[in-house]
Amino acid sequence: MGGGDDPAERAGMVADIEEMDRIVGQFLDFARADDTSGRELAELDPIVRACVDRYVAAGREIGFRPGGVRPLPLKPTAVSRLVANLVDNALAYGAPPVDVVTADGEAFATIEVRDRGAGIAPDDVERLKRPFTRASDARARADGAAGAGLGLAIVERIARMHGGTLEILPRDGGGTIARVRLATGRARDREAEPKSDLG
Repeated sequence: MGGGDDPAERAGMVADIEEMDRIVGQFLDFARADDTSGRELAELDPIVRACVDRYVAAGREIGFRPGGVRPLPLKPTAVSRLVANLVDNALAYGAPPVDVVTADGEAFATIEVRDRGAGIAPDDVERLKRPFTRASDARARADGAAGAGLGLAIVERIARMHGGTLEILPRDGGGTIARVRLATGRARDREAEPKSDLG
């Protein structure tokens, strides 16, 4: 009998393969995250809710407060990946409960993912947005996995693809807020409307 017949060894190999698969998936997401084509007018809240529901079904402590966001130009699959990456980060590096909140605005819609972890030092924020950058020991993954250091870099690319931004902010009472803004196109459309001749 070879060593591969040992159940513990097989379980370790499966875990290693799953981790490699996850990292390869992150590389592919990172490579695709500059593609600005294929946006469609879509509702943000159902995309976010579907993502959150998957975590809730898996027994994770996550809440969602939808903001009644009006339709805006989105790549739904990319936005779902953005939300999943932020939730993964909050679960891996932060502490529950994790809250996901959306808000509507004229120029931008907002997604916030809030955790109650140790937080991120202000000096680390821009560094962690760069590809292949990992958190410090103070905000290490709870599961001990190393990761590829692409999660927030993918989020920022997807936000930029949608004319938006990613901010990482301290949360009152402890923890971190990851805030993504996505351009609605509405403010620009309003500016483009012809002025009425009527006084």
